[in-house]
Amino acid sequence: MLLVVGLDGASYELCNRWMDEGYLPNLTHIRGRGAWMPLQSTIPAVSPVAWSTFMTGTNPGEHGVFGFFVPERPGPYEPPTRFRPISSYDCHGKRFWEQMNEAGLSTGIVGVPVTYPVRAVNGHMVAGLLAPMLEAPGTTYPAALAAEITAQVGPYRIVPRGVYVPGGEEAFLDEVHRSLELRRNLASYLLERHRCDVHLFVLYETDLVQHKMWQFMDEDHPRYNASKNRWHDAIRDVYVHADAIVGELMEELGSGDTLVVMSDHGAGPLYGTLHLNKWLREQGYLAYKTGWRQKLAWAASKWKIVQLSARISRQLGVNQRVTLRPGQRRTLASGFLRADDLDWAATRAYNMGYQGAIYTVGERHAETTQKLTEHLTEIRDLARDCRVVETVHTPAELYAGRLVDYAPSIILSLKKQAYNVSQKVFAPALFTLGADSGTHRRQGLLGVIGTGTKAIANTGEFHIQGMARLLLEIAEV
Repeated sequence: MLLVVGLDGASYELCNRWMDEGYLPNLTHIRGRGAWMPLQSTIPAVSPVAWSTFMTGTNPGEHGVFGFFVPERPGPYEPPTRFRPISSYDCHGKRFWEQMNEAGLSTGIVGVPVTYPVRAVNGHMVAGLLAPMLEAPGTTYPAALAAEITAQVGPYRIVPRGVYVPGGEEAFLDEVHRSLELRRNLASYLLERHRCDVHLFVLYETDLVQHKMWQFMDEDHPRYNASKNRWHDAIRDVYVHADAIVGELMEELGSGDTLVVMSDHGAGPLYGTLHLNKWLREQGYLAYKTGWRQKLAWAASKWKIVQLSARISRQLGVNQRVTLRPGQRRTLASGFLRADDLDWAATRAYNMGYQGAIYTVGERHAETTQKLTEHLTEIRDLARDCRVVETVHTPAELYAGRLVDYAPSIILSLKKQAYNVSQKVFAPALFTLGADSGTHRRQGLLGVIGTGTKAIANTGEFHIQGMARLLLEIAEV
């Protein structure tokens, strides 16, 4: 049997630190007895891009996933008709588990982002991040598995419930650990009742807790508050919980089996959010239709309702859900950027990525790209007195494949990977620091123990694009 555990966003640096301090005994065992090394992620290092690269063994120019959202358009430089969340239909290419199925192996795939709606497999599948909820059609294969999980495991979460708000740390962390425990129970149940030749489980909580709680452990963070040391070890405690799950799965290994632990990217502090669409609007590249003020006010009021409801639910110690219609959810998730609200006759570029992905529009797209390339590196965070854009990439520099033309015209690498990019058009300032205090880094981790260790040399580092080939080799496909 091949067991793969994805620790979403787990940091190679943090793991090594906490292994050295004795907090992660099971990962320490893997490091000492197997292979252990950094795993380099994609550019940008965001979950949809990284996990799609992981599952297909191809780069974004081939599989076609460039971020969390898709601009639906008739051609690469045409105005989009709408922006929508990415789905499994947008990821092109054969997944490694489909190749395993063709070779006669059964597979159980649980929690991988960009697998919703699920596809039929020889085995079972439970979708991960971007699936709405377990009960939604298309979240599990077979479909009846959803009701079975609820009955036998409990109220399983695709992602932890509720929205983090400052002041709600205790309820947030309780929910994170509750969600992790449900993943532990689900893994145990599936291994007992639906055992396959290959199992893949992704634990999303390691990423989520870093986004929200980094400020409490990092004394150099601009929002660090020594009086809130109660939460200093919050991220470490989630890693400890995940390590215990790894240990239980390791106990399932037989003499000829292999366990692989990996993360799709790493993590580090977030020093600011660049509102790139605001900059594009101010520079004359992006234009809104008339009436945008009323639409923005509606979107902002809806977002305030979501935040207020989350704050109240945290204070009450409950995890209340706020129900939004699909169109409202898309508007909120996309940072209030709606294709219908933009004046496409006057718009030449827009951002649609959390780490900086600019799409150009119109026949003069090459000229627009060139001008933007010249000026983006001039953007400065005045509060930290630094330039924010380190490198301006074109897709041809990063990707290759049949879908390169549909990639963003510009992909940014931001200073020390310590900035995010917002899609909001109307923000109070060019740079803000929101609820998140942590963000992604390109360096994830890879550990292998068991017979499959011989498939990888324990030197240097590995790239996430090679993971599909590695897993197929370990499975002898």
